[in-house]
Amino acid sequence: MAGNSTESERKPTNVLMGRQCTAIYREQKIHVYKHNPLIEALPDILTRQNIIELLKETPNFNKDEVNESSEIRMHFIQQIKHHFIQPMPIHLDLEIKVSSMIRTGYIGRNPVSPLYAKQFAVGVSEILKGDYDLEKGNIIGNRSTATNFSIIGISGIGKSTSIEKILLLYPQVIIHSDYEHNGISVGFLKQIVWLVIECPFNASRGSLCKNFFMAVDNILDTNYYKQFVKSKMNESDLIDKMAHVAALHCIGVLVFDEIQRMKKGDEGRLTMNFFVEIHNKLGVPLIFVGTYSSIDLFTPLLATARRASGMGILFFDRMEKDKKWDIFLDKLWKYQWLKEFTPLSEEMNEVFYQETLGITDFVVNLFIQVQLLALSLGKEKISIKIVKQAAATNFRILRPSLKALLTGDIEKLKKIEDLKPEWVDVNSYIKQLPEGTAIEGDLQKEHIATLSNAKEFVQYVNFAQSMGISKKAAVEIVSQVLEKESDNSHNLNKLIAEIILSPDKAESKFNKKIKPTMESALHLLGLKNLKEKKPLEEELRKLNIIKPFNEFIG
Repeated sequence: MAGNSTESERKPTNVLMGRQCTAIYREQKIHVYKHNPLIEALPDILTRQNIIELLKETPNFNKDEVNESSEIRMHFIQQIKHHFIQPMPIHLDLEIKVSSMIRTGYIGRNPVSPLYAKQFAVGVSEILKGDYDLEKGNIIGNRSTATNFSIIGISGIGKSTSIEKILLLYPQVIIHSDYEHNGISVGFLKQIVWLVIECPFNASRGSLCKNFFMAVDNILDTNYYKQFVKSKMNESDLIDKMAHVAALHCIGVLVFDEIQRMKKGDEGRLTMNFFVEIHNKLGVPLIFVGTYSSIDLFTPLLATARRASGMGILFFDRMEKDKKWDIFLDKLWKYQWLKEFTPLSEEMNEVFYQETLGITDFVVNLFIQVQLLALSLGKEKISIKIVKQAAATNFRILRPSLKALLTGDIEKLKKIEDLKPEWVDVNSYIKQLPEGTAIEGDLQKEHIATLSNAKEFVQYVNFAQSMGISKKAAVEIVSQVLEKESDNSHNLNKLIAEIILSPDKAESKFNKKIKPTMESALHLLGLKNLKEKKPLEEELRKLNIIKPFNEFIG
C-alpha cells in the first residue's frame, strides 16, 4: 500500500531537466508526419554533422593559465570532466534511434485524431486490461506505432550520460494552445517529449510509479503525486494512474535508467509485463538503460509479437584500439595545465589504453588524475611512471572486473554490478602539495562528494543484517523506513533498530508485520542489561552501532 504523501517526499532527488518552449509548427517532408502537432512541433531532423556540432564540447583553455598556482590549476584541470565531449559513432547511432522512435511513436497518437479523445472516454485502465483485435489494435482500434530498445553496458561506461546528452538536444516540454486540423482543435496541451525515470533501489513497481509522478510534477509544476499517492491506492491503482498521465501528456519516450535494479523472477516478469502493456497498448516508446545483469529482465519484452518493430539492444562497449581511439585521445591530450607540455607518444598511447581498456569515462578521468598527481608531487610533466601510479591508485579494486571485460564473456559481465572507480578528489591532492599551502575562499570550501543513494541503501541493509535478521528482511525493513521517513535521515539507524527490537511497535507504525529473530539480535548486540530498561539509543551508541549521520556521508 502507498503511504500518505508529504511535501518532503515530493522533492525528487535526481530528475533530468530540459528546456520548455511554446510550440512552433514546422512543415514536414515525410507524409506520415504531416498534420500531427506532436511531430510538427519537434526540432528539425538532424544531420550527422548537426549532431557532432551540437554534442561536441571542449573546456575553456588558455595557455597562460599554466602560470597560475598549483592549487588554481588543479581546479582548471577538474573542468575537463564536465566539459570534454568528443562525439563517437555510437552517439550518432543513438541520436538517430531516438529521433526516429519519438516521431514514429507519435504517428499512432495524433491529438487531432478522434482516437486520441476516445482513449480517455473509454479509460486508459480499460485499454490496458483489454485485448487486441485481429490487426493488433487495442480495444478502441488504435494500433501502436511505438518502438523500443535497450542500452546495455558495464556501469560507468557512459550509457546514462550519453542518452541524457541526446535527449537534451530536444525540448523536454512543448506547450500547445492553438493547433487545429480538419475542425479538430488540440486545445491547451503540455507535451512531454522525453522523461527519464530512475528505477528505485527497492525494486518496487509502486516506488517506480511514485518516481514517475515526482518527475512529472517537478517538470510541469503539477500535483500528481499528491493527487494519486494516497493510503487507499494500491500498486495496481498507481500503475493505472501512471499510464493515464503518460497518455495525457503524450510522452514521446520514457527512459528507465538502472533497470537492473528491478526484481527478477516472478516480480521481474510482472514489472516487464507492465512495460509491455504501456508500450503495446498505449504506444509509448521505451528505452531501457542497464548493466549486463539486466538482459534477462527485458528478454520477454523483446520476445513479444512486436519484436519486429522494436529496435533491439544497443551495446555500449569500450573503444577498440584503432583510429577512433587515436583521435579521441589526441583531442583530449591538448588540455594540459602543466608547465611543460608532454607530447603524446606511441608508448604513452599504449599505456593509456592498457590502463583504461578504452572506456571513455576512465580515459578522461585518468587524464585528470595524472595531472593532479603530477602537481601534488611537484612535477610539471606527464610521465609513464605517473600514469601507472595514478591508475594503480584509482583502479586497484577494479582489476578483476577489468579482466572480465577483456574476455568479453557475457556471463562474467552480468556479475559486474559496479565499475565506477573511487576517484581521488581534488582536495586530497591539494593536501599533498609540496608547498603545503591551501586555497583561500570558495575553492577551499569545495564540498566533498556525498555518498550515493545506492551506498546509503546498502549501508542501512548491512546495519539491519548485523542485528541478526536475513538480508531479505533487512531490505524490506530499510525500504519501508526510507519510503516513510525520507525526511528524517538523521534518525534512520535508530528507526531501523527500533523496528527490529520492537516488532509490535513496528507493525503499528508501518502497518506490516516484521518477524526478526529477537534472540539473535540481542546476542549480536550484547544488550545484557536490556531488562534494566535502559534507553535503547544509549545502549546502541555505547556499542558504537548508532553513529552520527555525517559519518555515512563523508
